[in-house]
Amino acid sequence: MNSLLTSGELGEPCGLSVVMPAYEELPNLREVLPNVISVLSGISGLTFEILVVLPVSVSTEEQEAVVGLGAIPVVRGPSNSFGDALRSGFAKASTDSDFVVTLDADGSHDPVTIPVMLAAAPGADVVIGSRYVTGGSTDNSVMLRMMSKALNFAYGRVLGIACHDISTNYKLYRRDDLSQIDLECRDFDVVEEILFRLKALHGEAFKVVEVPDHFRERKHGETKRRLGPFVVSYLGTLVRLRWQTRRRASS
Repeated sequence: MNSLLTSGELGEPCGLSVVMPAYEELPNLREVLPNVISVLSGISGLTFEILVVLPVSVSTEEQEAVVGLGAIPVVRGPSNSFGDALRSGFAKASTDSDFVVTLDADGSHDPVTIPVMLAAAPGADVVIGSRYVTGGSTDNSVMLRMMSKALNFAYGRVLGIACHDISTNYKLYRRDDLSQIDLECRDFDVVEEILFRLKALHGEAFKVVEVPDHFRERKHGETKRRLGPFVVSYLGTLVRLRWQTRRRASS
């Protein structure tokens, strides 16, 4: 897999905002951010910024540490939810950026996939770093993989999107598209809601492209996803989006 691209392949100009929600992830950020910067600095013609979205009560010391690592600290609001983290990050993305890529701060997403996503961007509305296409893989247990694939199948049917990995947060969007949608979800289900809103924005012309990515277990700390609330939240959002889909079809 070639991790370097030329500006000619990306188009001129090309700007990228990287949005990384981070909740008590400084040990991981010390490893992840240098890798992201190294990969993106190797792409000729690309200008980029990295926005690390921190908790509401983040300390000054942690913000300064993020700056020292070469990123821009963004304090999320009004709550510490994952949905507010993405909304806060999107709101701060530079208007000079053509694309926004979201990835986790715990090291689970491989930054070498970003150039591949950018290469696929001209022919897509959304590009996904996917665990479940040929060449993709995950370190998750068999049980978690089964749950994830069932969730992706259910959301794919509800949203009407032919996609293998809807639930991953590793996605590349067009910044102008994100500025035209309103997001309501609080939890991790906001990543599915984004696709739902973008599909409504583009209609039948909406196109998703998946490129392979390897999902790794986090290096430090514990996951913020709690299984019980996670399942309840996703099921509630699934029902709500299904109802909105039917209402739109009948109007």
